Amino acid sequence: MTSSYPAFLPLLLGIVAAAVTALGLVGYGLPAIGRGAAARGGAALTGAFAAIVYAWGLASLFLDESSTAQACHDANPSLYGQVSSYSVSYLPPALNCRMSTDGSYEAAVPGFLTPVMTGCGVIAVTLALIAVLEHRRTTRPEHLEHPEKRNT
Repeated sequence: MTSSYPAFLPLLLGIVAAAVTALGLVGYGLPAIGRGAAARGGAALTGAFAAIVYAWGLASLFLDESSTAQACHDANPSLYGQVSSYSVSYLPPALNCRMSTDGSYEAAVPGFLTPVMTGCGVIAVTLALIAVLEHRRTTRPEHLEHPEKRNT
């Protein structure tokens, strides 16, 4: 069996980067909601949740790094005899057990993580766009607020 399994260091760096990103977004989002900027704070908190879910997926790969064959066996014992190679995806995090019959199945990473991460990403981007529109609506250019100060 061939393996294209990820190295220890990139997984560890990805987990740390996702955790730091999540902490930063929580640190930004909670005070923003307290100041009444619900869309901006909600976007940050939803992005933080997506980063946490991503770190969870990477941590699943990290924990199974030394036992790829066991992860494929545990995921589907009846198909394990047909596994010929492994492949790994970092985005979304996934360990694919490739079979000699042109099929594959996922192992190690819980299947619900990708839909949750994708949903959180879509919600975060939507809330960020709403926050931008709110900001543009509430902030007017200075020359419109004080027409007497215009230089003509």
